[in-house]
Parts: sequence; C-alpha cells; structure tokens
Amino acid sequence: MDRHLKEGDFLIGMKFPVDFLTNVSQAELEVSAHVYMNNLLYVNTDCPEQIILSDSTKVSVDISRVGYVPLYGSGDKKSILALFSPADPLAAVALYLLGKWWTVDNILKTSDLARDGIIEVTTIGERIVLYVLNRVIYRVREMNSEEDLPFLCHGGKDYAKICWCNGGAVGFYSVKPSGSLYNCFSTKRYQLPVMDSIFVRKCHRGDGFGLQMLKNFVLSFQHDSVGLRYPLTKAMYKMCEKYLCQYPEYTDLLWEVEGVGGLNQRFNIAKRSQTMDLRAFSCAAPHP
Repeated sequence: MDRHLKEGDFLIGMKFPVDFLTNVSQAELEVSAHVYMNNLLYVNTDCPEQIILSDSTKVSVDISRVGYVPLYGSGDKKSILALFSPADPLAAVALYLLGKWWTVDNILKTSDLARDGIIEVTTIGERIVLYVLNRVIYRVREMNSEEDLPFLCHGGKDYAKICWCNGGAVGFYSVKPSGSLYNCFSTKRYQLPVMDSIFVRKCHRGDGFGLQMLKNFVLSFQHDSVGLRYPLTKAMYKMCEKYLCQYPEYTDLLWEVEGVGGLNQRFNIAKRSQTMDLRAFSCAAPHP
C-alpha cells in the first residue's frame, strides 16, 4: 500500500487484510511485527511514515505511538501491532499486518464479492475484523458510556459470525453453544445455545441487519429453545418482538438467559416483551 493512501481510497483489484489473511498464522504476523518494531528504532524521525485517516488527519508513525495489543484479551499472549491516535493513546487507528499499516476502516473492507451476508469467523483475518468491530468501532467510537456495556474480547476459538454487505463488515454476533464451558474457572456448561453479543454499526442501524443476525442464529442451531444473554436492552427486546411477529408460532423459542441457562435461569422473551413499551427504541443496538 502507498504510505500516503487514505483510508477511504479504493484501488481496483486491491485486496484487504481479510482477503489475504486466509492461510496466514498468528506466528507469521508476530514475526513481521517484531521485525518492523526493531527497524522502527532506527528510522529517521525527521521524515516519519504517515497514515492519512478519512478525516484527513495525518498520524505519524513513531515509536511513542506504536504498541502491541492482545488480540484475544489480556490473558492471552497472542498480539498484533497497533498505531494509536495522538489525541487518544488508547484508540488504535491502524494495525500492522504482514509488512503494511492498515487503517481500521480499511480492515473492515473486502474486495471478495463472495464475502456477503452472515459468515462464520474462521481465519485470522476474520478474527482481526471481529477484534476491530468489538474493541475499536464499538468500544472506542460508538459505545455510550451511560447506557451500553462493553463486550469481553472474543477468544481465538469463540463461535462468531460477521455480517458483510456491499464490501464492508457492518456487524457481528457471537454465541456460546450448548455444552460449552461457562468459563475457564467453571465446570458448568451451557444448557442451550446463548447469543452473548450482537452489534450493528450505527451507520447501518435501521436496515434490518440485527434481525437478519437473530434469524441466522436461530437457524444455525435449530434447538427448541435458544438464549440471549441477560440483561437485554429494550432495543433488543424490540428486535425479538419483530422476530416473533413474523413467526408467532415460536413464542417459546427465545429466552433471556442468566448463567448457563438452567430452567430457573431463563425467562420467556415473548411474555416479558408484552409488559414493555418498546415503541421508542430502535433495533440492533449493542447487546452485552
């Protein structure tokens, strides 16, 4: 990539990280990043490399703004190299992937026309897209600190799907499948599939992507009952209400779940939504 390429630019035939990071290992990314960091120590600081963001902000690449971030949470040793904003030292604006800096917005793009719809996360490139959607787009840019709760980092083997549309990632959801461990400190296992996070970018809300992901979740597991992690927002209740309006025969399908979802830890969403005034809430807001 040209060192001054803006994040909104698109080149014909250009591949984005999710397109070429299909058969690449985490170790290869880390080796490339370590080599770059070693070389950065000897770069002429009078003429630094610059990344140009979509608002025309230029971010110089120097050792004081570059650092490693854990891809799968603080307890995991796997990491990627990030460039941070001068205005916010906790906000990553670009990631270093196999010899190039990629702005976070370009990381969410694809040139693969077949990458469309709701697709399961399997490759390291898709894991990085999931990381950016969760930890950068939602947590740094779009989370309302007064209303929303942060998601935990998704683990390297967590079941998750990304929603793609018109060459970009617009949202994701993740699931704890039935039978999976509640956490690494417990021997308890989930009693039913539980959607533990769902997110649609603000610029794509109101277009039905949240409802599409809910339908995909139900169809992917085909259980008599599926759960959504407690506490549900009113926006999530409204989305469930829309689903139940389309499929009124499934009033016993959706449950709000605490813990592993035992019989005394689940609450019927159809019944609860009848007691709420949901008219003022938009669908597909973040759900912890």
